[in-house]
Amino acid sequence: MSVDPREPLLNRITNASLDEDYEHVAARRALQGLPDAPGGSHRAAAVIVALFGLLIVIAAVQTSREAAATEDGRQVVIRQIGVAREDLAAKQSRVGELQEGNTALSAGLSDLEKRERSVSREVDRLRLIGGYAAARGKGVEVTLDNAADGSDDGVVRDEDLATLVAGLWQAGAEAIVVNGQRLTAVTGIRTANQAIQIKAHPLRPPYLIAAIGDPDTMQSRFAESTAGATFLGLRNAFDFVFEMRNDDSLDLPGRARPQLRFAKQYDPQLELGRIDP
Repeated sequence: MSVDPREPLLNRITNASLDEDYEHVAARRALQGLPDAPGGSHRAAAVIVALFGLLIVIAAVQTSREAAATEDGRQVVIRQIGVAREDLAAKQSRVGELQEGNTALSAGLSDLEKRERSVSREVDRLRLIGGYAAARGKGVEVTLDNAADGSDDGVVRDEDLATLVAGLWQAGAEAIVVNGQRLTAVTGIRTANQAIQIKAHPLRPPYLIAAIGDPDTMQSRFAESTAGATFLGLRNAFDFVFEMRNDDSLDLPGRARPQLRFAKQYDPQLELGRIDP
């Protein structure tokens, strides 16, 4: 049977189905010995073709609906992907900003840690110099006592001890102890009730002085210093008992830190007399 290419597909399917159904019914009736019933066969075939055509229409409609639904779902998924990409880009941008901020904070923290270590070292140095930190190292030990003859002129006075201590400072001493009392930047040596006192602690001779510094140079520098030369002159004049010797292991205690009662900002111009207070 020739096929017309211009014939609609649905008509082609219907005609083909009709011919095949007719042939099937005719063959079955011939086997049963029954005469052909063209009218009935055609009606049955028509019903079958109609049902088949209905199924095709239903399938076509369903396929169209599913295609439309699939396209709608595809568009929804595409929009969701776009939104997700925008959200991801925003979060990636935020992560970059946070990383830059973290880098800046890390650099700032590193700088603060360096400054803290520097300040801590400076505080330790000032505490050592000020006399509020224990000190250990090499230096010299000095023994000072009244003259052996017991004369009044041979009695060591507060100014004599203060001159000796000043000579040790000038010779490069970093820390000084007198009879166990650590000297600070504000420690005074004075006489009260016939006794030399340091911070209200009375001292009794002999006076044992320990000074941390370079033992190779302290004795010579002491003799060359102004205060040291003055003391040596007093020692010769009043015959004080005096001995200085090197020591490779000195342990000097620190003085308790004073309680700060009030303070004001330091102004070097005030101290130099450049402006009126």
